[in-house]
Amino acid sequence: MSKPGYADQGFWFRVIFMLLYWVVLNIAVTVFGILLLLVSLVKLGSKHEPIMLSSWLNSVTAFIGQIFSFLSFQSEEKPFPFQPWPSVGVDEEA
Repeated sequence: MSKPGYADQGFWFRVIFMLLYWVVLNIAVTVFGILLLLVSLVKLGSKHEPIMLSSWLNSVTAFIGQIFSFLSFQSEEKPFPFQPWPSVGVDEEA
């Protein structure tokens, strides 16, 4: 007879990682908000496109998406630092 889910050691490791990533998610959303505000202010007050800030914003957005995928059991792969930081290609920025 198989053990129930809560008796599996892997389940408890996943719960611990989910709690840690929930904390990281809250920090990442705060960073996302700050970057969003900075990009908006630069676009409002300048003719220049904030390419570097937009790249960081896209990168943080991809990281938040990876965390949501892990937390909602859509992915078994843990996000950064267990994987490389999500890079955003030039074609994805458009």
